[in-house]
Amino acid sequence: MADATGRRKPFWNPSLGYIIITVILVLACTSHADPFNRGKVDDDAVNCSESRTCAKCAERPSCSWSLKRQTCVNMTRRPELLMVNVRAHCPRLTAVDTFVYKTQLPFAYKVKVSNDVSGFVKYLARTNVTCSLEGAAHSGTVDEDADTIECAAISIDHLAVDERRLMVYHYGVQFDGVPLRIDDGADNYFAVYDAHYCRAANKTGRCVECFWDDPAPLYTTSYYKRCSAGNACTGLFEYHDRRNATAAAGPQHGHRRTSGVYAPPAGACPDMTIASVEPPTAPWSGGATLVITVKNHDLLTESRKPTVTVAGRDCIYPKTADRETITCTVGPPKPDDSAAGPVHVSYGPLRLTSAQTFRFVYPEPTALSPTCGPVSGGTLLRIAGRHMDAGSTATVSVGPAGVPCQLVARREDHALCVTGPADGPAAGAVTVVFDKSLNRTVQGAVEFRYAGDPVLNARQPFTGIASGGTYVGVRGRHLACVGNATLYVDDPDGVRHYAGCAVRNDTFMECRSPALDAPRPPSNATAPAVPVLLNFGFRVHFAGHTMDLSPQPDFPGYRLYADPVFADFETDGRNVTINGRHMDRGYRPNVDLAIRLRNAKGAACAVIDTQRRQIVCVRPQPPAADVDDLRELYVTVGREFVRTVKRKKEKAADDDDGRPASGHSMGAFGAFMLLAGIFTGVCFMSLLVGMVYAVWYKQCDIRRYL
Repeated sequence: MADATGRRKPFWNPSLGYIIITVILVLACTSHADPFNRGKVDDDAVNCSESRTCAKCAERPSCSWSLKRQTCVNMTRRPELLMVNVRAHCPRLTAVDTFVYKTQLPFAYKVKVSNDVSGFVKYLARTNVTCSLEGAAHSGTVDEDADTIECAAISIDHLAVDERRLMVYHYGVQFDGVPLRIDDGADNYFAVYDAHYCRAANKTGRCVECFWDDPAPLYTTSYYKRCSAGNACTGLFEYHDRRNATAAAGPQHGHRRTSGVYAPPAGACPDMTIASVEPPTAPWSGGATLVITVKNHDLLTESRKPTVTVAGRDCIYPKTADRETITCTVGPPKPDDSAAGPVHVSYGPLRLTSAQTFRFVYPEPTALSPTCGPVSGGTLLRIAGRHMDAGSTATVSVGPAGVPCQLVARREDHALCVTGPADGPAAGAVTVVFDKSLNRTVQGAVEFRYAGDPVLNARQPFTGIASGGTYVGVRGRHLACVGNATLYVDDPDGVRHYAGCAVRNDTFMECRSPALDAPRPPSNATAPAVPVLLNFGFRVHFAGHTMDLSPQPDFPGYRLYADPVFADFETDGRNVTINGRHMDRGYRPNVDLAIRLRNAKGAACAVIDTQRRQIVCVRPQPPAADVDDLRELYVTVGREFVRTVKRKKEKAADDDDGRPASGHSMGAFGAFMLLAGIFTGVCFMSLLVGMVYAVWYKQCDIRRYL
């Protein structure tokens, strides 16, 4: 290839070569990391190493168990042989025998391998298998046909056997220096019994044992075994052992360490666990009595006393209530106490931890309902609040006299109690005492009132109109505790009609009249309205039951009036007079009557006088142009009766004082003007027709002579 000057261009461009080399180096550097780990989290991020058996490791979706290394690794690492990431594919490793009698020594420790879907036994057969007994190494072999690992027989000379009934020893297996992780670490321990005291059927009676992995950063394993004094094979026996988890079977780590506290994680030992703690919360002030259930508590506490701590605070005076129950009292708080934490029960070197978290709280009653009840008691009170179930005991009292309220239930957000009888009507605060020490009063100015039975006052009439919805005021005594009050009226056919009531205070409630069929109007339109007397009463809810409040006998019945009739209205510009009938009966004008100009949203017309046949109201000062513009009124009586009233038409007769009405004069004048106009029009048309005829006739006459 040649350029413009005719010289041949080189095929390789040095600058392009430098760029290519740089890119290759960058890619090489960035790809140096393991491609299977690129973009993934590492082992520490998912804590795979905390799982120390195949079954526990394979339960975690991001982890795999390495049979070769007997450790749990992240699945994103470079794949290797003999990896298990499904629990069903884990080989099961169990000890064939875990005990022997002294008379049966020597003893050969064997491990059975089952569910071997990965060929783990074949791999073990190609490795160097060794066994260790309390740090001393012994040879081991693999039987591929029986799928077992067998250690060299141990004689009595290899064991420090003494005159004790039971002795426990630790056994371990290694292949190529890797400790073999048996499914249940307790199988790494075998017992030697004295046949003089023991029968095979009794050797495990009244015993508990547990093996667990201590949490990081200890990286140790622990084993604990305890038997009751009632076990003939062992007598009262306790054994505990802790070893390095990273090389638990190696001879260099075979020394037993028995010092320190043995604290299995919560739930790690089903045969010795804290099953429950009641209650789960307590007031911060202390004093609550806890009931703690511990599996095999009687065995663990034999010949010693347990100690209990709750969220780091001492629980004093622990007592054994039964074979699995401890009771203790939460002590007073200290400045550095925690608000929450587990419960610990310690038996000598063994410390058990509860799975549940115990909390110290501040109970706060915030609301009360109902706020009143009868003097005789029996009212179910609901005290709402927070942490109302805290502590082991609670008592409730009412008022300054401290009337007991018997607790029937406690929940986190409320408590229920039934009031006791009081000496008489009174009111006071409601107080809740938690664990006999913490007094808490319902917040705010909330009081409970003890009231007598509700009674209606005498000398008060009860009336209403047919449409209902009118105001009915009711006065009495002890009405504050009344609920769901209703006014009922029986019509002449015996049908009962209801309307609601609202209690305003202890001596007054406001009701609305029910709708009923209108009574028959009088034959004479000018006769006064005659009410119909009907049976009535008040139904209320009081003291947990429904009762009727009957009116006093001085008032014979409920007076039902016909609806008022609004015929029309007239106005002089300022005052408005509504005409009609029965307009002042069956309701209270000062409460029920409302008049508005034009429509429901119009200006109010203030009522100044109410009579049987007319109502007068004063309209707001209208503009001069609007004085004669009012044509309709919107009238309501109560909540149900609504009417639109039209303005009265001009009269066609003399007024009551004998003077001609202005409307009549204007009508006669209008008729006269109409007749005069018609007459004038007829005359004008006749004259016009005559003139046209005369002109036409004259023209016709001239043509005749031409």
